[in-house]
Formats: sequence, C-alpha cells, structure tokens
Amino acid sequence: MNKLTIFGDNSTFAKEVQAAIKLLVGGQTPVNEIREREIRGGGTAKYVNAYYMTRQAALLTGWRWSSKCLREKWWPDDNNPSEVGAFMQVTLYDQDGNAFSHQSWGSADIKKWKETGKGHITGTPISIFDDLKSAYTDGIKKCLSYFGIANDVYGGKDLSENYFKQEDQQAVVKFDTTEARNMFDAYVRKNNIRYDIVLKLLNAQSLNDVTDWSAAYNTIKEWIEGGKKKV
Repeated sequence: MNKLTIFGDNSTFAKEVQAAIKLLVGGQTPVNEIREREIRGGGTAKYVNAYYMTRQAALLTGWRWSSKCLREKWWPDDNNPSEVGAFMQVTLYDQDGNAFSHQSWGSADIKKWKETGKGHITGTPISIFDDLKSAYTDGIKKCLSYFGIANDVYGGKDLSENYFKQEDQQAVVKFDTTEARNMFDAYVRKNNIRYDIVLKLLNAQSLNDVTDWSAAYNTIKEWIEGGKKKV
C-alpha cells in the first residue's frame, strides 16, 4: 500500500514544513488563522481562509498538489441561479508521483445588486464567475480537510480543549507564548469575562505584567469551573 510522503526536510522551507507537519499530526490549527462568519439559518461557524489551507498543502507535499472541478450545478437553474455548487477533486502527490485524492462539493450564494445603478439592475447577479470561484474554493477547502488540514475546525472540535490539553488534572498547560496568549484572549472573549476581573484574578495591574499565558489561562479556567466565585 502506497503512503503519502511529505516534502524533504532538507528544503529551503524546512522549518515551515516541520511546523506544518506538527499542526497536521497534532490536529491543531493556529487560533490566529481561525475566523468566524454568520451562516444561513442563523448562528455562526468557524472557518479558515483558503490561503492557509493551500499553503499547508504546498508545504506538506512540496507544492505537489492539484485541484479539478468535476461538475458544476446551478440552483434552481443556470438562467436565474441563487446558488452555485462545484464538485471538486483535490489530489496530493508524493515524491514518487503516487496520487491521493479526495472529492467534495463546495457552494456559494449568487450575490445580486440591491439597487439599480449605472450598468446594472436590482436583483441581477454582480459576478457569477466570482461566485463560481468561491464555490471552487469552498470545495477545495473541504477536500483538504479530509486530508487532515484544519480538520479540527471543520470537524467541530472544541478549540480550547484542542489547544490546552493536560496530561492530568494537575498538569499545567504550557504552549508557545504567542499561541498561548491568543488562546487566552479567545477564552476570555468566549466566556464574556471583563478584563478588570481578569486582572484581579491574575493579581496584575495590566496584561503587560503577565509572563506566563498558559498559567494565566489555567487560572481563569479554574475560576470559571469553580462557579465564578466573587473576586
């Protein structure tokens, strides 16, 4: 059985490749790459932009990957569409030329003019081809997630759990300083904690006084799980 082998470590991008491998194997997408958007029907969903995902694919394969649209579909029809779908295939190649593929649909709403103006009429598409490109991109991203790239995001994994795993209940979380600070801020925002309370819990005059963001995260987490006792 053939196995997909990644780009050689002796490349110019060795450090970036190793970082990409670590993220893939650990199932961890950097928090600063994660976005949030509103979705149809209400609510929000997390996502990662196309540049990050295709960059990861390039680093992991040595730029040996390709995409192809197998089918396009317009709803309700191609005369007056409101949505477009693209059935995409993404293929990664190893150093011996062996191909590994995944397929998935991508979609995009057809964006239309809200008002009549110079050269356009209310309700007509702004650019069907831009929307088609968005559907292609959406399908490519979904295929790449099947290879494990940003799968934690698209698989609905709890990101705070993903980044702050503990070996046991008494363990102290330790992570890269920048990554830990980003996750600390995200955790505070997620739980709607005022920063004056945060500073009291951390016994700090300002956030500039914090030197260990992993420990700071643990302190806030313990306070929340303890019922948010008065500080």
